Amino acid sequence: MISVVVPVFNKSELTRRCLDSVLKNSRKLSEVRVVDNASTDDTSSLLIEFEAQFRAAGIDFKVIRNAQNLGFGRACNQGIRLAQGAWIAILNNDTWVMPDWDAELIREADKRNLDCIGPHFDERPWINTIAERAQEFRERNRDRFRKHFVPILMVFRRSAIDRLSFPDGGIFDERFFVTYEDTDLRYRMDDLQMRYGQTSNAFIWHHSRGTRSTPGLLQDGYEQEGLRLFVEKWGFDPRKSENTWIERWKRKRRKSRSARGLF
Repeated sequence: MISVVVPVFNKSELTRRCLDSVLKNSRKLSEVRVVDNASTDDTSSLLIEFEAQFRAAGIDFKVIRNAQNLGFGRACNQGIRLAQGAWIAILNNDTWVMPDWDAELIREADKRNLDCIGPHFDERPWINTIAERAQEFRERNRDRFRKHFVPILMVFRRSAIDRLSFPDGGIFDERFFVTYEDTDLRYRMDDLQMRYGQTSNAFIWHHSRGTRSTPGLLQDGYEQEGLRLFVEKWGFDPRKSENTWIERWKRKRRKSRSARGLF
């Protein structure tokens, strides 16, 4: 069974959409751990509402409430430490997940013997017929795969979490507040020769930078600070390898194909 960890900060309308889709569209779900990073909107009351709904469905639902915003990585670590599932999914709150998303990702990870698996993510404008768009995408792109790390929804085996964990039990380096924590994680996975990828058999919708657009969340220069910490830790600038002509071409091609509903 799968545990889902969702860090949140404000943007309750996005969190509502996310949790509603998790509740309605999951098949292997055993528990949800939501980490509220000191939201100042109506997120708190929304989570009380969802706690009752998930528990009525037989799914354990716990909320961790922080007195201040501790950042993405630290919030994820808090949820991971409480997660008991054989699989652990880390999910951004500015998303919608398709029916059977969890079963499809677990099936694909087992089929390919992966440590971590991610879905296709659609960042086109939201439509009310998103479920139909997801089904159409799957029919057009079934059984395609690429080695690509998807930080928007990461589904890990428990054994992978154990290998990646720091002594305190988390997998993210908590020095990073909201940028480069996923890049750091991916490089650590590469060092451990862990296997990860992205499948076309699972589809999610993502509101690009949905939470990051919250006024007052991030100080000026936050990306530069994340980069500084990364270079200090690893001794190189990751942008150099990501900005080669082949990597730029790959990103452009993925973006173009995604805009046309292709993997």
